[in-house]
Amino acid sequence: MILDGKIDLDVPVEKAWDFLIDINKFSTCLPGIDSVTQIDDKTFDGSISATVGPISGKFNFRSTIVESKPPVQMVVQTEGTDTVTKSTVNADMTVDLRRVSDAKTEMDYRADVKIKGRLGILGDMVLRATATLILQEFTKRLHKGLGEQA
Repeated sequence: MILDGKIDLDVPVEKAWDFLIDINKFSTCLPGIDSVTQIDDKTFDGSISATVGPISGKFNFRSTIVESKPPVQMVVQTEGTDTVTKSTVNADMTVDLRRVSDAKTEMDYRADVKIKGRLGILGDMVLRATATLILQEFTKRLHKGLGEQA
């Protein structure tokens, strides 16, 4: 499943980058996040609770920044396993930041998400609907975290 889109941010590109690279700030934007621990400069472990259709689960995950071009691009790989259904998720995500003006940034994202197991059986439509809701909440929290006016 490919998820992609654009989020307009009313902050300079450097401020957006600093926020995204700070796992303690960034994690406050993730709906369902239970914990996150920085292992090193590029690796993070955590757990996140999620409900997809009729199934709820808790994923333990590891995210690794595999490529970084500050302050314009970051490529992250995430692998996780649901503790309840033993479903697995693998995601490759690219975030590109583009300076629109001194005070505006465009954030483009593209995630290739593969879910296997019971959660994967639910099908693309249910997974996509859930992902859309999570992305909407993430966007709202990102704007708030960056101190933007609603």
